[in-house]
Amino acid sequence: MRAVGIDGGGTHTRFVLYDEKDGILNSVEINSSSNYHLVGAKKVKETFEEGIKRVSMGFGFDTVGAGLSGVDRPADKKVMFEIFEEIGVKDFAISNDGITALWGATGGVGVLMIAGTGSLVIGRNSDGEVHRAGGWGYMFDEYCGGFWFSNRAAVAALENRDGIGPETTLRQRLVEFYNLNSIEEIIYLYYSNFEKSKIASAAKLVFEEALKKDKVAVQIVKYGIEKSMKMIEAVEKRCGFAGNFAFSYTGGLFNSEYFLEKVKEGFRNSFPKGRFIIPKFGADVGAALMAIDSWRKKHEKVR
Repeated sequence: MRAVGIDGGGTHTRFVLYDEKDGILNSVEINSSSNYHLVGAKKVKETFEEGIKRVSMGFGFDTVGAGLSGVDRPADKKVMFEIFEEIGVKDFAISNDGITALWGATGGVGVLMIAGTGSLVIGRNSDGEVHRAGGWGYMFDEYCGGFWFSNRAAVAALENRDGIGPETTLRQRLVEFYNLNSIEEIIYLYYSNFEKSKIASAAKLVFEEALKKDKVAVQIVKYGIEKSMKMIEAVEKRCGFAGNFAFSYTGGLFNSEYFLEKVKEGFRNSFPKGRFIIPKFGADVGAALMAIDSWRKKHEKVR
């Protein structure tokens, strides 16, 4: 069976043609968002039509799967259903991009931790039940998200400036990283020229200083991972895995070897029966795998 997988984000949309026997046959990336809340349904329709046509040219396909940011409610899925029907796609499966990332990483069953600007833990069991923890946005504690790490570092630096917190190398690192004259100026990043991604980009400083044994940075990482393990535990229990499950990861923060190793360490201590696995595929192939699974279940019911 052959499926088109779509990984739709806030800035670009990736398409892949995946064959169960031959693997990835083709891939295309279009620099356009597929979040209709940002660009409108008409633009998303144009992006899907172009991407599906280009990626499947000369091959053909049986079904389409899409993992899309901003698609969580029935009303959102209804908009996507209408788009696929208008462009002539007869068989398709739609979910948010967290679900398709899980499909790509673990094959559809297990628990996935996403750590980018924000963070989310999501799980799916063999009955198709999906459970999640976190992912509530930067205004709340998205433990082990880039914004969370950077914000914790800023708080620690300001507490040190006020004389109520310990010395930390993070203070000077933040001044240099954001090109400030002093740590006091960091407030302008929050109140005058707020850019969530710009603040979140300083997360790597926490890992670098923790690796150098800065006590404050070490404690920030330790606390974030402890909270993340609690999130994994909550999702794992709701999925009914009884401690024996596949766990994987995705997101830019895992490019840090230090962070990845600390998460591995925390996972093995917390879940001795769990299996920590390297993600097999990305969310694009995950979307294709989800669609193939959905197609089979539909046709089994018909029989």
